[in-house]
Amino acid sequence: MEFKINYEDMLWTALTPELTLLSTALFLLLIGLKKNFNTNEYLSKAALAGISISFLFSFALWGSAPTIGSGLQSDMFSKSLIHDKFGQGFNIIFLLMATFAVLGAARYPQPDHENKPEYFSLILMAVMGMMFLAKSGNLITAFVSLEIFSISLYILCGFSAKHGTGKESPSNAPELKWATLASQESTVKYLLTGAFASAILVYGMALIYAGTGTTEIRFIGQLLHCNEAGECANPYSRNTLVYIGMGLLFSGLAFKISLVPFHSWTPDVYQGAPTPITGFMSVATKAAAFALIARIFFTAFSELNSIWMPFLFGISVLTMLVGNIAAIFQDDVKRMLAYSGVAHAGYLLIGIVANSQDGVASLIFYLYAYLFMNIGAFAVVFIIEGEGKEGSSVSRFKGLAKNHPLIAGAMSLFMLSLAGFPPTAGFFGKLYVFMAAIKEGYILITVMAVIATVVSVYFYLRIITMMYFHEKEGDEKVVIHRGMGTIIALSSIAIILIGFFPSRLMSIAMESIPF
Repeated sequence: MEFKINYEDMLWTALTPELTLLSTALFLLLIGLKKNFNTNEYLSKAALAGISISFLFSFALWGSAPTIGSGLQSDMFSKSLIHDKFGQGFNIIFLLMATFAVLGAARYPQPDHENKPEYFSLILMAVMGMMFLAKSGNLITAFVSLEIFSISLYILCGFSAKHGTGKESPSNAPELKWATLASQESTVKYLLTGAFASAILVYGMALIYAGTGTTEIRFIGQLLHCNEAGECANPYSRNTLVYIGMGLLFSGLAFKISLVPFHSWTPDVYQGAPTPITGFMSVATKAAAFALIARIFFTAFSELNSIWMPFLFGISVLTMLVGNIAAIFQDDVKRMLAYSGVAHAGYLLIGIVANSQDGVASLIFYLYAYLFMNIGAFAVVFIIEGEGKEGSSVSRFKGLAKNHPLIAGAMSLFMLSLAGFPPTAGFFGKLYVFMAAIKEGYILITVMAVIATVVSVYFYLRIITMMYFHEKEGDEKVVIHRGMGTIIALSSIAIILIGFFPSRLMSIAMESIPF
């Protein structure tokens, strides 16, 4: 058998966003060897330059990317990657979250931290892995991409705000502050749970390969296809190995998304990790995993929807209820937002359960809305944490409206949007997801989602109550960093614009559907 390389589908231009980030990451590691350049200010500017160039490439590629009706070739590199508007649209989400994480360099890592170049390089490598994951056309490519960003995030969780230079001696080890210990704990927990999830994921992929004889996502779907008469393309592919593999594959991705019952690691990791990394993880990892779930379940396993639909239905309901109920009892804002993220993962899963183009479009719309809501909320948490105190207790928001009315107003907007109050972006995100479910006849899950939304109002309004109806305790000052202030302002504007003009973003989401 002669092996031939197909050079016609090697579309290197379609990978310019990823290659730009890779080049920038390597450049940062090299210039970090020079002491004069090893500063947060210089490295962050270089990282932002790489992100900006990648933005431009992604926007340009989105306009020319193949769609369902274009008839253009979308496969790349022997079908291991797919070039379409779906993948390029997710690029924008990843890059926006990377911008937030880089701007957090105002305090992370510490100025005396010797590994500052690694912080920025790992962020860019994580984004690159997420981009490849959203474009994956092969299970092997998907696994490698997932490990690239997962390993990067394992390390990033350990960049503590106050310590972590590696210079602590045994004599002062007992004096390590809470931030250091929490950061180390979050790294270990995320590493262990992530490694366990990856093992489950790759085992599921192995079983799917054993049952179908291929790892190509589209080809798996062709093998599992049956016509109306019940005649299957390959009836031998429909076996127990495929069914078990499908379940294990989803379970591995459920860990990354924090779906119940695979969510227990989330609050501890979110609380201990540096706030910019927490905010980055809260949206980017969900977006990457949901992009892969959408590709696999609507391309490879679309014929098996009667099998996976009831399980996804139940997990979605449990995730929404458990996440919102658990968030009520949290006194730390980062833990509250962690459980809020768990609940929102349940809402996002409704878009998959709907099993329609409207469902996928609503999923994309919701992710963009959730991006701006969450990035803004974590930016405010970053500011409130301050330079001198650890933790992000709810009590630290007391009296914020009196001293910083603009920050309090922005945080109120983020909380109301997360709760789903009209006419914010969060309201229309939920509305489109619910409409997609109702259109397909899933009334029960919509009712449960509405109940879960009502429950969530309590803990979101609690933050607003603290800011406007309680007096500030102590004389702690809030320092507004320029980068975080810009993030808060732009996120607020985006939430309002999406809320008043939701149809525009929804039409873009509909245009991005590749299935």
